[in-house]
Amino acid sequence: MGTDRLVYFRTDGNSHIATGHLVRCLSIADACFSLGMKVCFLVSDQESKALLQSFDPACRFPVRILETAVYDDPERELPELLSILSDSTSIPGFSADSSDTNVTLDDVIFFLDSYYVTEHYLSAVRTAAKVAYLDDLQLFDYPADLLINYDVIPESRSASYQAAYQNAARTLLGASYTPLRAQFTDLQPYCRDRVSNILVTTGGSDPYHFCLRLIAAFRKNSFLHLFQLHVVVGRLNENKDKLYKLADELPFLQLHENVSDMASLMASCDLAVSAAGTTLYELCAAGVPSMSFCLADNQLTAAKTFEEAGIIPCAGDIRYSCDEALDRIMDFVTYMSENFQKRKAAHETMRRLVDGKGAVRIAEALIEM
Repeated sequence: MGTDRLVYFRTDGNSHIATGHLVRCLSIADACFSLGMKVCFLVSDQESKALLQSFDPACRFPVRILETAVYDDPERELPELLSILSDSTSIPGFSADSSDTNVTLDDVIFFLDSYYVTEHYLSAVRTAAKVAYLDDLQLFDYPADLLINYDVIPESRSASYQAAYQNAARTLLGASYTPLRAQFTDLQPYCRDRVSNILVTTGGSDPYHFCLRLIAAFRKNSFLHLFQLHVVVGRLNENKDKLYKLADELPFLQLHENVSDMASLMASCDLAVSAAGTTLYELCAAGVPSMSFCLADNQLTAAKTFEEAGIIPCAGDIRYSCDEALDRIMDFVTYMSENFQKRKAAHETMRRLVDGKGAVRIAEALIEM
């Protein structure tokens, strides 16, 4: 029965909400596909579709734009969505005449990843399909058949997390369910004696020009010129031209765009500075001692939790205190570059937390729904 499952992933990515939702849903979709399930993506607009297909150039999964959808107002799409869910043959590749599908409505799963969800939306969709929801914010007690939250959860808060999800039939809680890409599954990184390479990433966009400001801070400190600074340029970064001009001028600056093997890039670096979010879990899987920063509200909880757990310290929220955050980052890089034992301890703690197999665990739970 499990391999007859058809999973509709409903998510978006654009210049307003960046690309993280798309990336993590695609990781779970890959795991579903590898287990024999059928997958289709539902998105709000052409930008989301284009970004999704850029992450999946083989276009393995059908992508349908909902005509009535707006990414920040899910209620508007409900009539159209319910119509689609009531007819599992409405997506190319799942036609009733297809010899490779036996999908029935009982096998349809709706997987939602959106911060704009409402209780009414979930309840309405649940009348037409089994519902899985990927949560970061704990905005309310979500009515769902499967609830996933991969926060780093200290033992002291485990009970409160469970209590927050009383309306979910089943929960998958904790960092072991982090939906990373398959490339992070079997990494075997090690902690090098000396720091040579430092990774910097802001995610898909950089609305507060953080990369430019960080490069300027490195430029002022001759000690930091000893390191190679690897900056990942997101697809929605508006400062690309300026960054490439700086890379031509500065020997210590190397840019990376459209990175297909982020796991290998991370594993090749000795320290990292990253926006809080899923990237922190990737850095854990790669064992790279890191410092986070925040540039959006949805990153605050992750940054705080990683810091409180003693895993990844946070430099602060660059929207309100960028200069202070930069000072903390400079201190972090200087201190960690001079302390191998501290780096090794951080490396080992991070590796114990995340093993890279979360997407497969989620896919296996979807089969069981």
